[in-house]
Amino acid sequence: MIFWFSATGNSQYAAEKVAAALNEKMISIGAALRDGHYNFDISEDEYLGFVIPTYAWTLPYSVASFIDKLKLSGFKNQYVFGLFTCGASSGQAGAALYHALKAKELPYNGDFELVMPDNFIVWSNIPGEAKFNKILRSADIRLKGIIKKLLDRTDGRIDMSVPKMPYLPPEEMSTSQGAAKLHTSPLCIGCGVCEKVCPEKCIKLVNGKPVWEGKCSVCLACLHRCTLSGIEYGTDTMGKKRYTHPGVELKLENEY
Repeated sequence: MIFWFSATGNSQYAAEKVAAALNEKMISIGAALRDGHYNFDISEDEYLGFVIPTYAWTLPYSVASFIDKLKLSGFKNQYVFGLFTCGASSGQAGAALYHALKAKELPYNGDFELVMPDNFIVWSNIPGEAKFNKILRSADIRLKGIIKKLLDRTDGRIDMSVPKMPYLPPEEMSTSQGAAKLHTSPLCIGCGVCEKVCPEKCIKLVNGKPVWEGKCSVCLACLHRCTLSGIEYGTDTMGKKRYTHPGVELKLENEY
């Protein structure tokens, strides 16, 4: 069973390749959070994998929240791994995952790192086309090597140090109180995609426009998935190119 979390498609792409090679079922963490579904049955011969992005060199809040609520039936020391997509380095994300799983009394066979296009455009910009394509080609080569190791059940990197942050803290958003860094621009047409993709369900359409109320994991799925680039994060993202992985289609639901 492959649990995956992805706002822009990087980790989804990796999860799809891994799941196909290992003949495993994929479960979207974002969809499971929206559904409130945390109970899963796992068979004795299954893998247990977590394919997730790195947020500020640790786990996304949504992933940590999901693992905390996760209940597995039938677990008998299966091979457990993490695969982190990142812009440059996964930092202490592996240590954070190790401790999150340890708290659930789950073993850990280690993690692997996959560099993909950095898309946290609050801090950076999407790479130019030449660099972008080079990163994707290198990622495909690296991913094939990782899959071979997974098929051989080779242990990955295991970092047991205590991370500085177990996850990236969520931001409290409140459009009604004027305290939401995420906001619409005049380009927004109220299509509702942002509401559908939010893993924390903190976006609602009010009078045909999205408002943010509650804990936000700052995954930026709403911003990148908006087809008209009608959502901004303060002024930090204005004029910047958006990103979704060219090799995947948006998936909003799970088959449990």
